[in-house]
Amino acid sequence: MSLLQLAKASAEEAESYISDFSTLALEYAHGCFTVKQFSHENGYALRVIKENKLGFSSCNSDEGFRGTVDAALRSSAASPEVKYSFPHAQKYPYLRTKNWDIEKLDEKFAMGCAQQVVDAIKEKAEPARVSLTLSFGKEEIENTNGLSASMDGSSCSLYCEAKKGDLFGFSYYSSRFLPKDFGALGKEAAAMAEGMQDARALPTGKYTVCFSPYCLSQLVDFLLFHLSSENVRRGVSALSKRRGEQAFSEKLTITDSLAAPASNSWPFDAEGVPAKVVPLVEKGKVANFLYDTYTAARMGEEKEGNCSRPSYSMLPTPSQSNIIIEKGDYPAHLASDYLYVESFHGMHTSNTISGDFGVQADIAFFVRGKGEKFPVTNMLLTGNIFNLFNSILDIGDTQGTWDDLISPKIWFSGVQLVGPK
Repeated sequence: MSLLQLAKASAEEAESYISDFSTLALEYAHGCFTVKQFSHENGYALRVIKENKLGFSSCNSDEGFRGTVDAALRSSAASPEVKYSFPHAQKYPYLRTKNWDIEKLDEKFAMGCAQQVVDAIKEKAEPARVSLTLSFGKEEIENTNGLSASMDGSSCSLYCEAKKGDLFGFSYYSSRFLPKDFGALGKEAAAMAEGMQDARALPTGKYTVCFSPYCLSQLVDFLLFHLSSENVRRGVSALSKRRGEQAFSEKLTITDSLAAPASNSWPFDAEGVPAKVVPLVEKGKVANFLYDTYTAARMGEEKEGNCSRPSYSMLPTPSQSNIIIEKGDYPAHLASDYLYVESFHGMHTSNTISGDFGVQADIAFFVRGKGEKFPVTNMLLTGNIFNLFNSILDIGDTQGTWDDLISPKIWFSGVQLVGPK
């Protein structure tokens, strides 16, 4: 008997979730492949509604179904009473979510892909580390309201580091599909390391700054904490009472789209709600928050479509999927006299509630214009995330995709830089 069938005999409503993924991880370091590892994770999760209370439990084999039902019912007894129902039957858009070469999880094929990166780095630098992870699997959601959703998906992530003497460069890739050219990722890392020769420090002051997609993605994630409905409900979002208000530069428009062609593309969210586009910031005004159906019900809202599950063993939660920042009309080749930050670290030490941050920028370039630039390192960038997105000087006229972020280049004015003493 299925988990759902067992649960619906004792609960008013029930929802089962199945996750089954296989992964191949490779790592090249010290001149050879040091890690070649296969892993397989599959599990079952159950949510039940009994007397308007939500319960949850999980297991990793069908032998544990009965215990999972009992545990979910017990947890519901300790939950708050909420007028809530699971989503009903849905129709889903067709999205390409898998790459057949990844599905094979062939070790020889994967090593060949990683070797292309290693060989490309060797043309100009020394390969310090290459990590490649290929994953393939499926998710299935079914509930007692007639909803049934199933989809296969693949993913590829690659991180590589290049060294040239004491200099460092890196490249990162994450997508549902393989990159068109593995070697290009290695060349990017090597060129970054080579380009940092004779790096210098800049004097303390305020500068116009443009962040690489790697850095911008971290800043956007930091901001999105305040656009989560769960954080609004808990009273820790600085934007909780600012819906409809001008909170950012009028040049800024942000949407969330599960169907967008980025790394989190999927036809439905973790509750089986069809992929949709959710406006979050429209010309600087707070337009919406990220909701799953349960959090929306607790807040008296009728919202949905932004649910994710970090793992089958964890409760679904409101979350972003693919973030899109609308392009502007500024031609990037005209930009000059700004700092382009390739890499920083320390974002995890920032104050999420207040939005204050301080990061150490170790790889950056000061761009004078017309292709002229010089490398910069050893700087502290400080600021506040709300002030930063209120100080947008220009937004580029071309978007690029990096992991789950689709964005043009953004130039921020008056960013505080603290140079070495």
